[in-house]
Amino acid sequence: MAHKRLLYMTANRLQAFAWKSGTLAADGAFENNDEGVAKFARYVSGSPGSLYYFVPDVVEEDFFQENLPYVRGRDRRALLGRKLAQRYRDTSLALTLPLGTQAGERREERVLFSSFTNTQQFQPWLTALNASESRLAGVYSFALIAPVLARRIKLAVPRFVMMSFLESGLRQSYVENSQIRFSRLGRANRADPRAAAETCAIESARIEQYLVNLRIMPREAGQLDIVVLAPAAQLDIYQAACVDNPQLKFHIIDLESAGRDAGLKSAPEELLAERLFLHVLADTPPSKQFANDALRRFYNVWRARVALYAGGAAACALFLLAAGLIFVHASGVNAEAERARQQEAEAARQYNNLQANFPKTPLSRDVLKAAVGTFNALSRQTASPDRLFAEISVVLSAAPQVEIDRLDWGVSNNPRSLPTAAAAAAQPRSPPPSLLPALAGGAPQSPADAHFEVIQISARVTGVKGSDYRGIKAVTDPFVEGLRQRPGVAVTDTQMPFDFVGDRAISGGAGEDLADEEPRFTVTIGRRIGT
Repeated sequence: MAHKRLLYMTANRLQAFAWKSGTLAADGAFENNDEGVAKFARYVSGSPGSLYYFVPDVVEEDFFQENLPYVRGRDRRALLGRKLAQRYRDTSLALTLPLGTQAGERREERVLFSSFTNTQQFQPWLTALNASESRLAGVYSFALIAPVLARRIKLAVPRFVMMSFLESGLRQSYVENSQIRFSRLGRANRADPRAAAETCAIESARIEQYLVNLRIMPREAGQLDIVVLAPAAQLDIYQAACVDNPQLKFHIIDLESAGRDAGLKSAPEELLAERLFLHVLADTPPSKQFANDALRRFYNVWRARVALYAGGAAACALFLLAAGLIFVHASGVNAEAERARQQEAEAARQYNNLQANFPKTPLSRDVLKAAVGTFNALSRQTASPDRLFAEISVVLSAAPQVEIDRLDWGVSNNPRSLPTAAAAAAQPRSPPPSLLPALAGGAPQSPADAHFEVIQISARVTGVKGSDYRGIKAVTDPFVEGLRQRPGVAVTDTQMPFDFVGDRAISGGAGEDLADEEPRFTVTIGRRIGT
């Protein structure tokens, strides 16, 4: 972390202080002449890497408030730059403070302009800093630090004047709503405590009238709070001299308790209220300062470098975190895989132990595996009329005029007809119950080598005369269609009591001599085995 050094400049000299963790230590003093500037140049050259906060305390400090048209962006920056150039000859040490908007016929923004009217007295010191490429964090004033100091010591009043004795004199800073509005440096006799206390009372009345006359503070604002920073040993003197009246209300705060509240641990004894301002500046710098970017060039370069380093470190940390998470996940996966391998090995060991205890068989495991496969194939190819009988029963229940006379079932390679006796005799015989010949020589032969089971249904139609062709067709067609719609069943052949011939009249077995007999018909259905 860069060391912070505070450069406190008065009309006569410049003092350097080193700050670290609430401790303020004197680091050098340089007279305001050529010899002192040369000595200061050697000082900053010998302290590379430090951050410098330049704090001048001079009477040439200007505050001016103006209402501007409410604009934003580039137009606002151009307008503020033009106003600064119109008011100040050197704008390198100037700033603008927004004070909010004001409602009226048109919306306006209240802006406080501030600068040092004589910037030439700063140039030797700033030139020495720039020549050594020192990191100038900014140029500040005690007026800018006053609102921050009020917050650090927990001062809970919205509008007040802070009276503080410094090496240059009595600094009076008017703060309203945590914003500096006006500040001036007056003369004071610090050697006589009683005279200094009376000066506080007199100057308080004068600045109250000045603020009201310039309309910086409204006349009807009521009592103005005056905060006096006084040495602890002289509190009684200040309390006796600073008496409240209808216009002023005094708050006497000793420097020691204010320092403790602000977090100051130690400071040089010769410093008065400067110790508080310098400590607060180093610990909590104000958001605004006077120096432009040209004066802060090396400080901005350093900040950019720090930002790059911080970004790189953050990215590296993110990548390391991601790598760590991936490593943890991979370790977990490897551990899980190792547990799975151990479980697999344990299961294989247990299986081998169990297999070792199995009774000895005359056949090897491969032969048994082939036997099981053959048995499953035989089971799938085994045919039974039960399923086709069930399908016929379902269709028959919807045809009450159809009565079954005969069902011929068989297994055939041709789904359109049952095998004849000669064909059945020609088929190979079924294998013996023992599977050993099949295991030794190949797949067994069985009637299931024929891939269809076939049923020939012989039925008759009741309640219809043999000469009533329409009535017979009205009964047989739904029956045949019902068989055809059953899943897996195919109607391969039908023989009705009559035949349709394209170029002749209808003829059939139902003639005039058979008109009183019940007409008979046959239907052949088939199903592929295994479906």
